[in-house]
Amino acid sequence: MSDDSLGEGDSSFPKPKPPTTDPTAYFYLVMMVLIGSSTAPSARYVVHEIPVGLIPLIRFGISGLVLLPFVWRSEGFRRMLRNDLPRLLITGACCIPINQFFFLNGARLAPTTHVALIYAACPLVVLALATVLRQEHFAVNRLLGVLSSMLGLFVIALGNFNGQAAGGSDVARGDLLLIGAVTSWGAYLTVGKPLVGRYGSLPVLAGTFLFGSLLDVPIAFWNMNSWPPFSGVSNRAWLALLHLTFIPTIFGLWFQNLALHKLDSSQVATFGNLSPVLTMIWGALLFGDRLTPTLALGGTLIMVGLFGTNRGPKRIVIPRPVRTQVPVSS
Repeated sequence: MSDDSLGEGDSSFPKPKPPTTDPTAYFYLVMMVLIGSSTAPSARYVVHEIPVGLIPLIRFGISGLVLLPFVWRSEGFRRMLRNDLPRLLITGACCIPINQFFFLNGARLAPTTHVALIYAACPLVVLALATVLRQEHFAVNRLLGVLSSMLGLFVIALGNFNGQAAGGSDVARGDLLLIGAVTSWGAYLTVGKPLVGRYGSLPVLAGTFLFGSLLDVPIAFWNMNSWPPFSGVSNRAWLALLHLTFIPTIFGLWFQNLALHKLDSSQVATFGNLSPVLTMIWGALLFGDRLTPTLALGGTLIMVGLFGTNRGPKRIVIPRPVRTQVPVSS
């Protein structure tokens, strides 16, 4: 037996290929950020005129029906319904009835700047869930990042309870609702990622919208008697809902799924925190939102935490076993 047959030269122990990232993944991320930054400002226009319980059903139901003809005959869509329906139902529930309840009610009470900064904690939720589900490896620096960002959220909420921000207790309640929205959105990203890898971006998106909307029907019609007359809804609100339905919902989440197909869920969520920067700009331009000292401090702590979570753990290289030649007696 030659020396080449031992250790590195042994074909039984192939060399691991270095990780590579498709450059198109970053294009998907950029498009996701640009489109996603318009979600909160559009929602602010919609939630004050259209019943909150009805918005998700209109938004995601129409989006799902639009996508259905493109995926109905695809093998990925059919296999997903046969093999992964329970996971799809959980993904749809986290994305639509649960997340939208928290998000829309929170957006109605809290300024757009708060929506942006609190949603910046989404990568921390994703990282925690992905670690528990063993989709990603645990790292101490990422844990410190989680703690820093949670402290930032506490500072923002404390400032609102002390009356330093306009709106006082209403804004504080909005912030608490937004924390629920962030948690459910992080669960949606983490639970849905394996589906994207197995069945493709568009089939998973269509299935999430359709089944999530079905789960939202009881919530939408629960307070049907209290719905205001739709004749009083302004054209601006209808246009904002139209924008939410077709731009952030279909295209924004489609680009997100395309990125999830190529990257870890925590990577996608972390890059998505460029959206809050643009969202705060929209809030200042459209609604006159301003930063308070506690909001600025809390936002800084959140961003420090994000920097920590974005630093990946060092790879541990496990030595390969070396085969020894056993002498054969004659």
